[in-house]
Amino acid sequence: MYSNRSHTYRKNDSLKLYPASPTESHLQESEYKYLPLITKVNQEQLDPKWQECKIDGKNLLPRSSSSITILNNHLYLYGGYQYAEGIMKDFYKLNLNAQTYVWQKIKCDYEPGPRCRHSICSYLDNIYLFGGQVADSISTNEIFIHDVKKQQWQKLEINKTYPSPLDNHCATLYNDQWIIFGGFYGGNECKHSNDLFSFNFNENRWMKLNKQKGMEPAPRDGSSITSHNQSVYIFGGKNGDKRYNDLWQFNMLTLQWIFIGIDSLNEDLRTRSGHSLISYQNKLILFGGIHDVTWELDDLHSFNVDIQKWKTINADTSRRKEAEVPSPTKTNRNQPRQQKPRRGPILLRPLSLRKSPSPSPNKLRPGSQSQYSSYSINNNPNNFASPELSQYQSNQNNQNNSTVHTTLNNVQERKRWEQKKKKTAMLKLFEVENREIMNFQDDCNVTEKLKTSIILIGNPKQDLKLKKGILTEFGQQIISKFLLPITGGQNVINGKKPCARDGHSVAVFNDFMIVFGGDRHTMSFNDLYFLNLSHF
Repeated sequence: MYSNRSHTYRKNDSLKLYPASPTESHLQESEYKYLPLITKVNQEQLDPKWQECKIDGKNLLPRSSSSITILNNHLYLYGGYQYAEGIMKDFYKLNLNAQTYVWQKIKCDYEPGPRCRHSICSYLDNIYLFGGQVADSISTNEIFIHDVKKQQWQKLEINKTYPSPLDNHCATLYNDQWIIFGGFYGGNECKHSNDLFSFNFNENRWMKLNKQKGMEPAPRDGSSITSHNQSVYIFGGKNGDKRYNDLWQFNMLTLQWIFIGIDSLNEDLRTRSGHSLISYQNKLILFGGIHDVTWELDDLHSFNVDIQKWKTINADTSRRKEAEVPSPTKTNRNQPRQQKPRRGPILLRPLSLRKSPSPSPNKLRPGSQSQYSSYSINNNPNNFASPELSQYQSNQNNQNNSTVHTTLNNVQERKRWEQKKKKTAMLKLFEVENREIMNFQDDCNVTEKLKTSIILIGNPKQDLKLKKGILTEFGQQIISKFLLPITGGQNVINGKKPCARDGHSVAVFNDFMIVFGGDRHTMSFNDLYFLNLSHF
């Protein structure tokens, strides 16, 4: 991310196009006229639990480490980070009950300023913002309140009970308290935290909950937290290069930590940070995160609180190509060299049995040094050379020196011509007609998303529009799956699941988990997804 700490190293999804009937194709051609560059996608990525929201109008800048919350059926978002833009300070809202999803920018005279790795929440009719990074390696412990009705920000006065400047922590609501865990202390401390704080909204007072010494999680940042019944649960996180996949329960009544072990057979529950954890009914839902450098995850897991057991809903598919095509085994041992066959001794024969000094032209080896060579193309062991024949050839070469050079030049030129001919024939094998180019397109999910964004999110050229009875410059009329009528008249795409990512933001709205943004290999996202929790 943005911090220059040593541990912050930074760093597929498509839909199947089903064949349409002539009547449906004609309807699509008349209503949806943009021509995409992609026609081939993977059916295996369809997942009925997921929906992608289609944003009407201008979308947000891609970002990660932002924070979202829900208040009065509106989704609120503040700040975030992008590699090219840096730390952001914009404030948006989106009506979740509207027919079309439109991001609306909220402008205020007084604003908290740039924030990333912070946390926000909604309580009563206000939105609270705490901590985060304001610049490179500079954290804060400020709290701001936003009055939704007046659209005004107000900064609360900091007192002695406030924690030190903190970023990359995790937060959740528990009754009328705001629970904060972990993170990274900036300023003079510059260390990871395993402290658990509670903020009272009415008293503007922080209280440290884990005062008692005993078994507790190791200091970490980038973990996730959620509340359920009379407890809060935290999972994963990292401390430098070390990442965790442990689950801890903190009882809010006894104020004690409880470690929940993980089944050793569950290898899919990898260590991670930058993931999300929410609670729904009697389950904890875990999604995404980063397992290792340049290895973001897209897996989905659930933990049953009643029986204390994990279940993998969707395994990680971010590296399925590497699993399907294993790399060849490597060895440091050199391959044994093949020994050349030994040739028998040269024997002398009577002159009557010697080979003719002028063999037939069809037996000349390509690239031979002379037309008087005594060797044939095959490797017959009965073919030998004699001293008398060598002397004869030497005399002939001296007498016809000019003839030999001319023949040598002709043979070399013919050899070059044959090589050029073979090269031309080989290149013809790789010539592909235009209609077959699509068969060789890249199936990489990131590449497919970039191509789709150029056509669908950008401003397509007018000459790429389809017209009745007229083919496009590509020679085909292709209808994009992204432009098909939305199922049920809603503004979502059913079955579209998010790709692997970390640093995304989540919130719970009715029976859905909302996922926004995140990044993968320093490439940020601005997409919005719904996960239907009732399908579990």
